[in-house]
Amino acid sequence: MNRHPTVRRVIVAVLDGLRSDAIDAFGLDHVRGLALRGAHTLHGRTVAPSVTAAAMGSLLTGVRPERHGLTSDRFHVPRSHGPVSPLPSVLDEAGYVTTACLADVPLLYRRIARALARRLGVARPSFAGHDAHAILDVARPWLAAQRSGLVLFHWPDADRAGHEAGWMSPPYGAAARRLDAALGRLAEWTGVEDDPATLLVALADHGGGGVDPKNHDSAHPLDRTIPIVLAGGGVAAGRRLGPEASILDVPATVLWALGVAAPASYEGRPLAEAFDGQRGALSSAVRSVDSTAAA
Repeated sequence: MNRHPTVRRVIVAVLDGLRSDAIDAFGLDHVRGLALRGAHTLHGRTVAPSVTAAAMGSLLTGVRPERHGLTSDRFHVPRSHGPVSPLPSVLDEAGYVTTACLADVPLLYRRIARALARRLGVARPSFAGHDAHAILDVARPWLAAQRSGLVLFHWPDADRAGHEAGWMSPPYGAAARRLDAALGRLAEWTGVEDDPATLLVALADHGGGGVDPKNHDSAHPLDRTIPIVLAGGGVAAGRRLGPEASILDVPATVLWALGVAAPASYEGRPLAEAFDGQRGALSSAVRSVDSTAAA
């Protein structure tokens, strides 16, 4: 299989609700630095509806919400429409473990959360920590011990602040900077930029504030446009991802990087242009992140 020959571990960090233009607006230096030293797009696309449950369902199955069945922002065990092959289950069949680290959930929803994790094939689900830093702290032993497979993070800080105070508000900016600091700690702890065996993918699940300043469920570009950043793992510095890059490409890229064949149901493509020796041209003299996300 055509893959990057050294990648053994993929870390995916979902920066919930982070708009692309927030990177420059709030000085998110860790996101910006990883983007410039790796591969990125600020014009990535999420799914419709642009809500967390639907987007996370697509990230973990490689298909659109109308197929995996999570078509609202309510997490539940869905009825799928057509074949669905969850990413953790596909990796498990190939001998790779998946660890998922998410925020704590209310007691009433904990059973549903664990049922979803089992259905997806997540070997080690963790629902502990209120914000990005606390979730990361809980995961530190696993990051040190798990040298192969998938480690998935979901950090809710910016989304919460957007709903409470509005996207691009001062509280939202503070939350975005917390996400940025947590991403910096994650990169430092894993040494990802110097580790050819680890690929880091950081992305948002949706934007926000397009129509309703405190929501994100619309077709407005500010709600549907997301940043996608790849670093480490043989990623070539300064690469721009293709103009049609989407959240559906991330699960296909995880499998491609680890040398696992993607199921026929997967709708995305591997973002192979991000890597040394793969298609895609090296952009010339990239000095700053292009912050002209669709408005």
